[in-house]
This record gives sequence, C-alpha cells and structure tokens, in this order.
Amino acid sequence: GLTDYHDMIVTDNNTYILQSYNDEVIDLSSLGGNEFQVVSSILRIQEFDLNDNLIFDWYASDHLSIYDYDNLFTGNILGQVEWMHGNSIEIDYDNNLIVSNRKSSEIIKIDRENGNIIWIMGGPSNEFEIYNDPLNGVSWQHDVSRLENGNILIFDNGNYHNPHISRVVEYSIDEINKTATLVWEYQNPYGYK
Repeated sequence: GLTDYHDMIVTDNNTYILQSYNDEVIDLSSLGGNEFQVVSSILRIQEFDLNDNLIFDWYASDHLSIYDYDNLFTGNILGQVEWMHGNSIEIDYDNNLIVSNRKSSEIIKIDRENGNIIWIMGGPSNEFEIYNDPLNGVSWQHDVSRLENGNILIFDNGNYHNPHISRVVEYSIDEINKTATLVWEYQNPYGYK
C-alpha cells in the first residue's frame, strides 16, 4: 500500500500508528461503474512497534461494504474511483481509534484489539442522531479529536454545506444512545471557506 502523510501517531507505548491505502479491482457494475473497476484509496490503519513489527492491521474492505457508499463517482480526478480519504487518527480515552474519512463525511470508531467497528457517525452508515446543529453534521471534515471533557472537536470543511461554510464544531457524544449534540461552533466572521 501507499503510506499517507495526513496523520501518524507515536504512542506512549513506543509504537506508531499510520494510515495507508491499497487499490483493488472491484465489480462496481451494480453501482453504475465497470465490472473490473480499479478502486483507489481503500483505507488501511496499521500499528507497528519500534522494530517495525506489525501489531495491528485494519483494512476498510474487511469491515465496511463499498456497496453502501453512494458517492464513489463524485469528486474524483481523471475518472478514478476513490473510496476513502482518511485524514486523522485519534487514540480515544478507551484506547480504541477514531478515524476521519473525509470522502464520505464520516467518523469511524474502531476497536483497537479486533478491528471491529464500534460506531460510525456521518456517511452512508451513520448511526447517530445529530441535535442542535442546523447543518446536521459535518461535510468533508478534518482533524477529529477527543477533548478532555469527553466531547469531540472537528474541523468541518463544509464542502457540501449549502452555503459552503467552514467551521470548527464541538459535539457532546452519547456513544450508547448514538446521539451527537452540537455544543459549540466557530465560523470565521469574515466568511473565509
């Protein structure tokens, strides 16, 4: 795979976590694509020890179905089909991982032991009800991080908000009842996007 530059974490346990991408040929004819379609940017999250031994390997196509994603043919360059665009990795308070997939405006929490998906906020498999947010969530976000108060802070690029508004948002998250309540936001007063 191709290692990505967006985020990398060196942990307190002398390991490092990074993201990379693999390409696969997938039959996308049922979605309007080709039978032998090259799909790029299939996200892989890996953790290594300082001797470069692989100790955790999460591959998106093992845990998500590409057929759930209805945006595969939008925003692509030169006819490529890009599935994912990971841009941040966060070690959560419970030692699991929170990953941002900008391409689908989704945030995925991953079990760091077995790779199972704990929850998904946003995107085609959204499990959360969003409260107190007139824009009903983020659009093509970056930099998802957990705050000390338990809330999640996100830079919302807002590419597909109407009108296009970039902002920083803070959500209070109830992971049991799957709710996210906007408790604070900041929009640039000069209208920069």
